[in-house]
Amino acid sequence: MKKSDVAVIAALLLIYFLMFTNLLAVASVDGVSMYPIYQNGNLVFYGPPKNVQVGNVIIYRSPYTGTYVVHMVINSDGQNYITKGVDQITNPAPDNQLRLEPITGIPLSKVQGVTFSIDGYEISIPYLGYLSLLFYKLF
Repeated sequence: MKKSDVAVIAALLLIYFLMFTNLLAVASVDGVSMYPIYQNGNLVFYGPPKNVQVGNVIIYRSPYTGTYVVHMVINSDGQNYITKGVDQITNPAPDNQLRLEPITGIPLSKVQGVTFSIDGYEISIPYLGYLSLLFYKLF
């Protein structure tokens, strides 16, 4: 077995451990609103919504569409968060103006989590999210 194989297996075991201990969860990106940070089919990792700040990428469930949204926080009053996709073509305005969230923003109680990043770089696995998107659409 090669060292690279051992490293991949160790990384997968670490991810599974973090997921089963609820320190880390995963979500699949379905859409291009966060391009170039995330692309369609990326598998993203997120943790509990602690210390949410402007610039963080959060996951919330839209009260209007019922779908989960992965977008960046662009404004906050400490209790509510205004979000927006970073792609200017598909998201020309903040989510509260596009009716994805209330005009006052998403309350912290509705935030599912904050995506995992290291030194400002968002961590994701390309294409792996397509598996869960496929199962979601089939069932």
